[in-house]
Amino acid sequence: MLASRIFFFSFFCLFSLCLSNSPYSDISTLLSFKASVTGSSDSLSSWVNSTDPCFDSWRGVTCNPSTHRVIKLVLEDLDLTGPAEVLSRLTQLRLLSLKNNLLSSSNLNLSSWPHLKHLYLSHNRFTGTFPSGVSSLRHLRRVDLSYNAFEGEIPMTELTRLPNLLTLRLEDNRFTGTLYSVNSSSRSILDFNVSNNQLSGQIPAWMSRFGGSSFAGNKNLCGRPLPSDCSNRTVEPEQPPRSRPRSSRVVTVVVIVIFDAVAILVAVVTVTWCCYRRKRRSLRNGGGGVHKEVVMKRGNRKGDYGGARDGGDVEEMVMFEGCNKGFRNVGDLLKSSAELLGKGCVGPTYKVVLDGGDVVVVKRIRERKKKREVDEWLRVIGGLRHSNIVSIRAYCNGKDELFLVYDYLPHGSLHSLLHGSRGPGRMPVDWNKRLKLASDSAKGLAFLHGYNKAHLFHGHLSSSNIVVDQLGNACISDIGVHQLFHTPFFINDAYNAPELKFNNNNNYSQRKFWQRCDVYSFGVVLLEILTGKMAKGDGELGIVKWVQMMGQDESAWEVFDFELIMDKEMEEEMRALLQVALLCLAPLPKDRPNMSIVHRMIEDIRTKGSIDGCANSIMNNISSDSSPSQSENTYNFTNS
Repeated sequence: MLASRIFFFSFFCLFSLCLSNSPYSDISTLLSFKASVTGSSDSLSSWVNSTDPCFDSWRGVTCNPSTHRVIKLVLEDLDLTGPAEVLSRLTQLRLLSLKNNLLSSSNLNLSSWPHLKHLYLSHNRFTGTFPSGVSSLRHLRRVDLSYNAFEGEIPMTELTRLPNLLTLRLEDNRFTGTLYSVNSSSRSILDFNVSNNQLSGQIPAWMSRFGGSSFAGNKNLCGRPLPSDCSNRTVEPEQPPRSRPRSSRVVTVVVIVIFDAVAILVAVVTVTWCCYRRKRRSLRNGGGGVHKEVVMKRGNRKGDYGGARDGGDVEEMVMFEGCNKGFRNVGDLLKSSAELLGKGCVGPTYKVVLDGGDVVVVKRIRERKKKREVDEWLRVIGGLRHSNIVSIRAYCNGKDELFLVYDYLPHGSLHSLLHGSRGPGRMPVDWNKRLKLASDSAKGLAFLHGYNKAHLFHGHLSSSNIVVDQLGNACISDIGVHQLFHTPFFINDAYNAPELKFNNNNNYSQRKFWQRCDVYSFGVVLLEILTGKMAKGDGELGIVKWVQMMGQDESAWEVFDFELIMDKEMEEEMRALLQVALLCLAPLPKDRPNMSIVHRMIEDIRTKGSIDGCANSIMNNISSDSSPSQSENTYNFTNS
């Protein structure tokens, strides 16, 4: 009798274990999650009890084709509200992304997901301490818990012991304590951010490579790369107050006040003298040069860059919405000191520091179309506002030249990041940052192409026209500038789509440009990001032909930038981005995807690690339609 009871008990336990590890448990888990959350009415409408998530395309669910277990769950931007603990039963998860919802949980335990590689929970309402069980996730690569309400200490020792961890984003929470860990360094982590928390103490030396923005907003943190020196923040233990005579205290206070006053006076005199000498040196260097503070010359009348003089007319600026910089007319710009940033094919570009301290970029153009045509075109592109586009803030279309005013972005261009100062001492651009810059650029270009059904395009996209803002976001610059010329040209033919033909003067002979030409140029930019090679052109072997010559041998690493060797574990993502680049570089325009699809594929790579074979289906859909997209149009330079 006892033996039979033991048998039935063992059988029941074994049956329960098998059931918990079956696809049916995953289905019940997903349905329980659906029942516990609220959101938009149709956000999870495809999750139906009578269907199978692995065969009936449940939204955001990906299964292992052999085991039929859920391995990826991506539910982003759905306004889902409610608890998320039930998802811990999906024991085979490799990727979980719940970004941009209103989900909550007070005590997450990650040990339920031993195979997890990617965890994205940003912009939700998660609370409690840092999720427990992280030390057991040996495959974990990327963690993003930013913009929640987590608190307590960050388990840095456990996190730095994870051998494959690449991303750790914890900004905008309530974490306290220090960043100290038993491990003196972690070379695997490439993307790190703990800004806007309540951390304190000294930043470990190995973390200084991440830049100040990764630690900003923690007033009690100190050490590199922050400007605050830890030696000035040593907190001495409290000592009991010592009694001393009142007269002695008064004398001490008076001496300190006098000393501070003298120090301030000396500092003011020194700063004033330095500013005076600098201004005189600026005036003497009127012509200026790269990285010199100069005063730009007008180039027409005998007055200097200081604008109207001797009763001359002040040329007014056309201001666009959101322009709150410290200038009213072109005279305010012309009298300001400036630094020559470069002499491009359309004209010189200056960094201008205004009297109030605002910094702008001014581009000067002389040869251009008629005033009415220029004004009409600038009013179109002047209305563009997007986080991944450099907006025109104002312009002055004068009699002799055109001034375009842009925001100043401090971190240079994608071209300089990828190709500048190659050699000893260079800080390599890691894979995670390259992939983000690619996604940002695609997002900005997709916005341009879809803007208000205006059939806009860039016209001369290159890595030099993608710049990085103070938050590390990529922004498309110089939009529409080449359309201001009677005969537009492309200074580097390496970015040119095959359908564009040029004469001996490097001008368009076909004179037709449309959005799919931008897509081709973007494909070249992606190859630059992947290979680290310049686009070349002008008779030299271009990057597209070089990649084609190298081939796509699965065992070959030679096509990728040698600086990415530290990220070799992300080779699957690199090959996926290469596939996207080759789609953009299709010889026939009709075979190239539009930029919204390109951006979606790159985001799939960032969140899922691959594009799940969708590139081939997209390619087939594009090839089956020989006509241009209805959202696009050609732009005829002859009639413009």
